[in-house]
Amino acid sequence: MKTMTYQKEIPLYGSYDVAVLGGGPAGVCAAVAAARRGAKTLLVESNASLGGMATGALVGPLMTVYDRDGNEPTVCGLFREIVERLKKYGAVIEPELVETKSVYTSFIEKYHRHVTPFDPYYLEIVLDEMVREAGVDLLCYTRFTDCIMDEKTIKAVVLSALEGPIAVTAKTYIDCTGTAAVAEKAGVPTYKGDEKSGVPQPGTLMFEVGGVDEAAYTAYGERPPRPVKAYRNVEAGRYTVNHYHVYNVDQANSHSLTDAHSEARYQVFKAFDVLKNETPGFSEAHLLRVAPVLGVRESRHIKGEYQITVEDVSNGTKFEDRIAVYGFGMDVHGRSDAEKGNFKIEVAKRYYVPYRSLIPKNCRNLLVAGKTLSCMSQAVGGMRCMPAAMAMGQAAGLASAIAVADQTEPRAVDVERLQRELRENGAILD
Repeated sequence: MKTMTYQKEIPLYGSYDVAVLGGGPAGVCAAVAAARRGAKTLLVESNASLGGMATGALVGPLMTVYDRDGNEPTVCGLFREIVERLKKYGAVIEPELVETKSVYTSFIEKYHRHVTPFDPYYLEIVLDEMVREAGVDLLCYTRFTDCIMDEKTIKAVVLSALEGPIAVTAKTYIDCTGTAAVAEKAGVPTYKGDEKSGVPQPGTLMFEVGGVDEAAYTAYGERPPRPVKAYRNVEAGRYTVNHYHVYNVDQANSHSLTDAHSEARYQVFKAFDVLKNETPGFSEAHLLRVAPVLGVRESRHIKGEYQITVEDVSNGTKFEDRIAVYGFGMDVHGRSDAEKGNFKIEVAKRYYVPYRSLIPKNCRNLLVAGKTLSCMSQAVGGMRCMPAAMAMGQAAGLASAIAVADQTEPRAVDVERLQRELRENGAILD
């Protein structure tokens, strides 16, 4: 590729204690946790609203926040607060009320007990409320571009705002971009997709339909014809549809994402046709909206202080520095049309996320939260889900605020203190 040199002085937008890049489930929880602990916090989001895949990509329901068997909760803290706030709008069904093999789980049984149906628009409202109330400085329509480094320390990040490029300085940074974009620009070693092949899990373009005959569909009593999966929303007769796959999508490459999204738009017609013509209860359904953002299951993975392995998830390794617990299965979709995916390897009843897996190599003042943490591709199949990202984000935000208050690096934070404060804020660690 040919190159050009471009040099320009850019304005310094501001200086912060904590800068969170990415306003998805992990990023919002990171920013709220940091700000509530007293850190001056900036949250940067490239889209028009907060929520990431949950709102922009219409990915729903929120997967289970219970253990593998659906008996005991694994995620609480800020996740629970979000649910309580959504209840005030009548925009959520509490996970405790949702059982498996129901319309809310697309009649899927394994690992789907106690999922959380929600309304994406009201989730945008709730996340806005939480961020504003916490005193977070929010910048939407703004995309991370680059890092200005001093050896292994990020001195500033360069952002592309609508008014042009701007710079931001912070004492600590949290990468919640979903692509490990900050980590990669900071010199952290990363890889994409599967460790051996480099091929990521596929992407899916979600859409919503209305006008479903609930009685007819309930009587049908099984998952719609493959590969369509339809999950009932909060409102009766309204369903979120998870349909076909687009393969080998590089979420960190504009050309790849453009081509994949174009292909996925046409797949919506095919999936909608399957529903209307083959699924009882959907013959009179109408298309409500198609997600403006392609849902992508996997992108880069960082190399951190510890890489979570498949064995850790299968055996439930209880790390001393654990900062989150989860129980959803290793849901790895086939990486090609010929490959069958999903739950090939069983997980422990509950498994754990160590703080070390949020700490990247080669960068002193950065944490990474969400699906790009230091974790094997197969093992991250469950942890890529949004409730797990919320738990990781809450831990990263709290750890960053502690580091700033103690004038130390995130990797030097007293983990027992972090765990104590997480528990005080409602997190589950056991």
